[in-house]
Amino acid sequence: MGQLAGEIMSRDVICVRSDADLRDLAKLFLEKGITGAPVVDAEGNLEGVISQTDLLYYGLTRDDELVMDSHFYHAVRVEGGHLPKGFQIKDVNTGRVCDVMTPVVHSVTERASVESVSRMMMRKRIHRVIVRRGRKVAGIISALDILRAVAKKPKKAAPQSSKKSRSRRTSRGAGKTA
Repeated sequence: MGQLAGEIMSRDVICVRSDADLRDLAKLFLEKGITGAPVVDAEGNLEGVISQTDLLYYGLTRDDELVMDSHFYHAVRVEGGHLPKGFQIKDVNTGRVCDVMTPVVHSVTERASVESVSRMMMRKRIHRVIVRRGRKVAGIISALDILRAVAKKPKKAAPQSSKKSRSRRTSRGAGKTA
């Protein structure tokens, strides 16, 4: 029997709340060196997944430019001079995790085979699978965890073909002629 998800999963999972600020999430990703996390509600129930890709997409699709002309920007001075033409203010309000997360969670139980987890990751083109117990997060399996499991897996023994057995076969038939 092959390995199970519960045997290779990371148990110390960093989960984020769905009401968390996206700036705080980005800082967390950098601080912890992770690229995604399960999203949970206030009771710890699994709600979704968020990744660096989600953050990048959100950042690239926002329209934070100031589009309304204002007298303030014509009168204000910075370091004694007028603001340069094209100056704009970025929106200081950011979104919440629930606004950006992927609500579809690809998850398995601890009894799922590593092979089935690998197939799911390839078929869905995802980098992590959540391991759950009911609606709670029990662990996470990343693509790196799969690679580690494959690298540690003992190789099947090849059929023994030693030099002694080959030399006996050839020496027996050496004296016979056809």
